[in-house]
Amino acid sequence: MIVIIVSNFIIGRGEYATFAHLAVLFPNIKMEIQVPLSKLLSKDWVDDLSVIQKKETLDIVVYTDPIIVVRVQDPHHNGRITAGRDVVQRKTLEWNDVKVVDVFHYDCEELMKDIINKKSMEELLFALKQESIF
Repeated sequence: MIVIIVSNFIIGRGEYATFAHLAVLFPNIKMEIQVPLSKLLSKDWVDDLSVIQKKETLDIVVYTDPIIVVRVQDPHHNGRITAGRDVVQRKTLEWNDVKVVDVFHYDCEELMKDIINKKSMEELLFALKQESIF
């Protein structure tokens, strides 16, 4: 049985296909989309978040042990400010024992088109392997 929790948030480019493939790779595992960053952090960390960080959401969360966060990074993440925030977010999650997988647009052209096929699965597997998952 696959448990999928979908909230009323907008899903960005590439997230549908990524989520669909993750559901195949992690059957019977709870997954959520657009999860507030604060939900995965200890209370000490939440108390110290900036105003912007308190508004941040994570694209896809897979509730394995350890928890895996998959961030689908479209070209918008190339900008200096956004890229900097991404680094801080990654480190914050890692310091809270969360594995972070970045699915970059330049490595995952099929996924970014939200196409579910063998090639897009291979792109996702490449990203997961970069973080020693699979």
